[in-house]
Amino acid sequence: MVNSAQKHPIQLLQEIEQQCKNTAKGLPQRVDVKESWSGIGFRIGEINLVAPLKQVNEILHVPRLTAVPGTQRWVKGVANIRGTLLPIIDLQGFLHDKPLTHTIKTRVLVVQRDELAVGLVVSEVLGLRHFQEHERVTSVSKFDEALRNYVHGAFRQGDDEILVFSMYALAENPHFFQVAV
Repeated sequence: MVNSAQKHPIQLLQEIEQQCKNTAKGLPQRVDVKESWSGIGFRIGEINLVAPLKQVNEILHVPRLTAVPGTQRWVKGVANIRGTLLPIIDLQGFLHDKPLTHTIKTRVLVVQRDELAVGLVVSEVLGLRHFQEHERVTSVSKFDEALRNYVHGAFRQGDDEILVFSMYALAENPHFFQVAV
């Protein structure tokens, strides 16, 4: 056997390449791609919801608010977000006429639909959620009537039922724009 110090560098590289080919594992011949649906998980009180990913522009900590006199109780005020005034709405207050109790987990989901931009205060953001098509369900065991106009489907993962909440349906509701008292 010839000492590797005496081999030509090209020959040495060819031998290394051959060794790599001999020990390499083959690529899979077939890859099954499973379709999934993704959204932003959040809670209002004890209700687990998920909004379609494309309907939530941003997630914020609750910003400093300026109250707006003469508005519904669920209008928390306006916030200056990078130079833009953003109305902040208590989603639980709007849906259930019961204000949300703020905790360290309370967040604001920023939704923009056409010309409308609004921040929705929620109990907690649960992060990015992924669902497989087989987890989609057509009925749920318990349903909050206040959500009826905004729920466009549901998923079940284990014992959890997660309702798909349409931010766009909320933004199209005429009652949502009746903020004056």
